[in-house]
Amino acid sequence: MKLGCSYFGNRILKHLKTDLEELRECGCNLVVHTFNENDLMFYNKTICEMVEMTREMGFEVYIDPWGVGKVFGGESFSNFVMQNTDAMQMVSDGRPGGCACPNHPKFRAFMREWIDAAVHTGAETLFWDEPHFYLPGWIGGRPNTWGCVCPVCRKKFEETFNKPFPEQENEDINKFREDCIYEFLAELIAYTNSKGRRNALCVLPHRDSNHGTANWERMASIPHLQVFGTDPYWYIFKEGLDYVERATKDVQEICAAKGLESQVWLQGFKVPGGREAEMADAIDIMLKHGVTNIAVWGFLACSHISWIRPDNPELAWETIKNKFREVRNQHP
Repeated sequence: MKLGCSYFGNRILKHLKTDLEELRECGCNLVVHTFNENDLMFYNKTICEMVEMTREMGFEVYIDPWGVGKVFGGESFSNFVMQNTDAMQMVSDGRPGGCACPNHPKFRAFMREWIDAAVHTGAETLFWDEPHFYLPGWIGGRPNTWGCVCPVCRKKFEETFNKPFPEQENEDINKFREDCIYEFLAELIAYTNSKGRRNALCVLPHRDSNHGTANWERMASIPHLQVFGTDPYWYIFKEGLDYVERATKDVQEICAAKGLESQVWLQGFKVPGGREAEMADAIDIMLKHGVTNIAVWGFLACSHISWIRPDNPELAWETIKNKFREVRNQHP
């Protein structure tokens, strides 16, 4: 049984050691280190040292392209986007989307550079975190818009479908985005595999067609993928635990059919006061369906990032740790 936790916001090794001891005490054996573009530029060696320490203390390590290009999930900003405006996604209102285009050759080349650096850290697994096209409902998005409509996407669409690029979002566009995300991930995952590293993919939990990963069965079919999962964060989507159950059941069934390790993420941030116990219930749901890789976002219930801090961060974190201890006792 793998019990994991994401770790970000600290790059000081002395504090990392203390934090890892706390994670180990509550039964964690997997740490997901974020490796954003700021880390890539300024903390590269530090991240290598952090991964080394984490592995020396007995943890498995995933490395996460957190917010890279704003194509992957995460709050961090993207220097690539600022420096390569010609490689940005363009949106239907004629303005840039503030995120890199997965089809643009510049971004594909940059992602290979990121992979090379991620492999150099020593992490065993590269964790492909919520890959997506432009989302109008996310930060910086604009209602009633869609993407990508950049020249690269237009040309690729017309070559693929043998018809003009549509001016309105339609089923062809939905299929095109799915095809493009699949191809994008397949290229990155194959390159990672060639470097001797494992691949884990976490897709967005909602099945909307605008982000490109709604077809979970297809995404889980990418060659050289070892771990597949999702993050059904029920608090932020104002859902009940049935939302967690549906996503967990689907992930487990897909992984069982394809011989993959299943992973489901627990929302440990932005927990409403008085509802902390739901996190333990969510873990029970994951266990009931046979998930063997459960991870929480994130360390200290993300109390250090005020935008998503729980109402009662201390109680939220203690609830998570207590449940992890219980699970570890049941699954040594």
